Amino acid sequence: MILKQIALLNFRNYTEASFSLHPAGNLIIAPNGSGKTNLLEAMAYCGLGKSVHFHRDAELQRVGAEAFAVKGDFKDDSGLDLKLQISWQQGRKLLKINALPVRQLSRVYECVKVIYSAPEDVNLVGGNPRFRRQYFDLAIAQIFPAYISLLREYLHVVEQRNTLLKRIYQPSEMRSWDRKFADLLLEVAAYRHKYLKLLNDAFRGPYTQISPSVQELGLRYCTQHHDQYPPDQAGVLNLLAGWAEREKRYQRTLIGAHLDDYSFLLAGHNLKTYGSQGQKRITVIVIKLIQAALIENLTGIRPILLLDDVFAELDDLHTQRIRKLIDNRFQLFIASPRDSLSQEWPDLERLELPEPAA
Repeated sequence: MILKQIALLNFRNYTEASFSLHPAGNLIIAPNGSGKTNLLEAMAYCGLGKSVHFHRDAELQRVGAEAFAVKGDFKDDSGLDLKLQISWQQGRKLLKINALPVRQLSRVYECVKVIYSAPEDVNLVGGNPRFRRQYFDLAIAQIFPAYISLLREYLHVVEQRNTLLKRIYQPSEMRSWDRKFADLLLEVAAYRHKYLKLLNDAFRGPYTQISPSVQELGLRYCTQHHDQYPPDQAGVLNLLAGWAEREKRYQRTLIGAHLDDYSFLLAGHNLKTYGSQGQKRITVIVIKLIQAALIENLTGIRPILLLDDVFAELDDLHTQRIRKLIDNRFQLFIASPRDSLSQEWPDLERLELPEPAA
């Protein structure tokens, strides 16, 4: 798909701005602090309905403003126009697709696919488990939009169990929530394992050819129960019974998808512990390129790639290999302060940014 135009109102440092975009994509070359990242974040917001940096919506509006809006005009892969608008005001978010209000964020995920990559994505390997869960939950939802409402329902049940654990309750109350928890946990875990298998299969494809140092990648799902939950409700209920006393003591749910993690492996070893910074950075780029290919292959929609200064610490050889893998299949937006990118990516037109708002 193609993003033809994007308009911003009170988004980050932009008071009001509109950009006409090239079908192949654009280079956004400008000094730091000029709004490059904010523009890419707005593009990503059109496809995710939330910040790629996991900021709250209130933190996306320009300082002093009372609302913000982002409008994207797209052309899908069949040639049809698609207009998407997301606005936020006084704690309320309004979504519109082709001028019609929609209530479910999954509708946005069905229509628009974007992938954002930035240097801080290295935290996907070595950072907090919450960062990994958030990334993989978004990636799964882009391929399986129904996962959004499923995950939201699961987290609601966790919240209700936590509330119950903070007070005196009847055993029948907890049994009712436990059954709901077990069923939803098994569904969430099934989606996650399905996506994990897709990634691990793709690691044996061409993407690890970016560098010989990352050609034995793997990904493992980690739970508090031997990396695999019991296969049915009865098994999960039995598992919860074993945690019951500890949960009463800590007054919260201590096992489940909301606490699980992912472990990156390189030649069978934990990449977080044994990998170099270069290996971690390249691994993250590999993950994003695989994500793009999976979206294209499984949904039939070519995603838009947003690369925010990801080439700053890569040499020319790795940059050329990444460019070869992208192979002009996706609309591509690259932001960087380096003017030399014009020579490295000669097929992309430069996009001029307005002067930052005071």
